Amino acid sequence: MKERLVRDTVIVGGGIAGVMCAYFLHQRGYKVTVIEADKLLCGVTKDTTAHINALQAKYSDIPTKKKRRIYFQSQIEAVDGLEQIIKDNKIDCDFMRVQSYVFGQGHAVTDLRKEYELLKQINADVIYKRSVDLPFGNYNTISLENQARFDAVKFLHGLHKGFEIIENTRIKKVCCITKKLKSENRIIKAKRIIIATNFPIINIRGLYAFKMYKSTSYAIAIETDKRVDGIYNAITGDGLTYRDTRDGIIIGGLDHRTGRHKCKNVYKQLSEQASTEPLRAWCANDCMTFDGIAYSGRLKRFFSRDIFVITGFGKWGMTNSFVCGQIIADLIDGKKNKYTRLFKPTRILNVLVWHKFILNAILNVMNILAGLLLGKRCPHMACRMKFNHNTKTWDCPCHGSRLTKGGDIITAPTVDAKKF
Repeated sequence: MKERLVRDTVIVGGGIAGVMCAYFLHQRGYKVTVIEADKLLCGVTKDTTAHINALQAKYSDIPTKKKRRIYFQSQIEAVDGLEQIIKDNKIDCDFMRVQSYVFGQGHAVTDLRKEYELLKQINADVIYKRSVDLPFGNYNTISLENQARFDAVKFLHGLHKGFEIIENTRIKKVCCITKKLKSENRIIKAKRIIIATNFPIINIRGLYAFKMYKSTSYAIAIETDKRVDGIYNAITGDGLTYRDTRDGIIIGGLDHRTGRHKCKNVYKQLSEQASTEPLRAWCANDCMTFDGIAYSGRLKRFFSRDIFVITGFGKWGMTNSFVCGQIIADLIDGKKNKYTRLFKPTRILNVLVWHKFILNAILNVMNILAGLLLGKRCPHMACRMKFNHNTKTWDCPCHGSRLTKGGDIITAPTVDAKKF
């Protein structure tokens, strides 16, 4: 017999998105239950490089000037809002205000200059400089003062949690009509459901399986007395990132679409940047939208009024988890939020990014057909999986599910393991 539970507001996913949303709702007096498939903060969140940053190398992806301005404002408010939460909760999480840089050289300078012009159009207080000697080379840069970094896991552990947490419970099915969630040993009836599982575990409703894709990036931590004194992000999509920690430096990058890697020695390449062996190496798995803006709000336009979703942070989960958590809290609370429309999951994509949507749909269908004919098949939607020699994992090129070499689940949207 399955255990049957009745709860008020259930959040599926115990990463930074789920925890921040739970925190905001609890602050407003709601009874919240967070359900995590493993242990709290053991998923994608533990592998973040934790740049708290409004200077994001993607404003050219956002299709209109108005949307770029509103998005930039939301990210600036998130930087300040996170600092206030840290002060209110007296959290020791190595929070520090720093200068942020986007850098590039050679052919990338054209893209760098374009980003700068777009940011100046929305009155962002950015500075462009040529031929700057950074700790790791000479580059052109865009810079923005007063951004931040912290240890995300320390922050979330220190956050006051007056809400219920249920761990080691993987939700395998969500019924949006009856608002029931089912795991192997539980059936949970909820008044409201918020899906915060990195990539949504609901396939058809909302068409998230076609509206997003996943990107894998790699990182190493090295111990050193040297400092980079800031947070740095390359303008190129597969470029490098740098930031200080208490004991050294984190170097990240070499991004690619999950399941479509080409290089077999990414950690070696990152180590060559540091000229030393890393203390730790890992990878991150980020959900990417086609217009550069996350999804936060009701799952669908109709018939899902009490089902919500948070996803699509791109590389910027620290600020967007704050903004999106506030949006969900305001929607449930019946309050206006000036960012609700921009982040609305049911928004119609701008015509300038429709070609990306169509191409993604074609690639997904091709991989599903390939999975039916040959190769290892993803338990999510039967796409052909590819083995990642860097991480020794099976990665899905359609929706970014990742399984261990033996077939155990690492990350959503799959809810089923598969022994290969």
